[in-house]
Amino acid sequence: MKRISILGLIVCVCFVSVAWGEQLACSAFAPWAQFHRANMQRWNRCEKVLNANNVGNLSLLWRFKAGYSVYSSPAVANGVVYVGSLDHNVYALKHGALLWSYHGTSAVESSPAVANGVVYVGSETGNVRAFGLKN
Repeated sequence: MKRISILGLIVCVCFVSVAWGEQLACSAFAPWAQFHRANMQRWNRCEKVLNANNVGNLSLLWRFKAGYSVYSSPAVANGVVYVGSLDHNVYALKHGALLWSYHGTSAVESSPAVANGVVYVGSETGNVRAFGLKN
């Protein structure tokens, strides 16, 4: 019994050391298809461009004027920005240009999420809308 316990401890130590040494490749991370990741994380371990020394050099690339206030955070997938607005619209934007919009029956305060070619967004009335993306 003592041998089995020691063997089990050795195996556990080996697995823990391998797991700690395992570095996930950046290609394993999916695009940020929603604002926050698990546990409200907002960082990207694969970020190699922005840092504390150069973030102040960022400048406005484009802007879009929605029909009313935007409370939702944007989701970005395949270069397209998806955002909801209090004007009851969900917008799909690329480089600031409107690709499409959907006008619903209530304000869209929730942040969209994109998964498997579908944009999901909740509305003020508690409905969830799903929009299929065409390639």
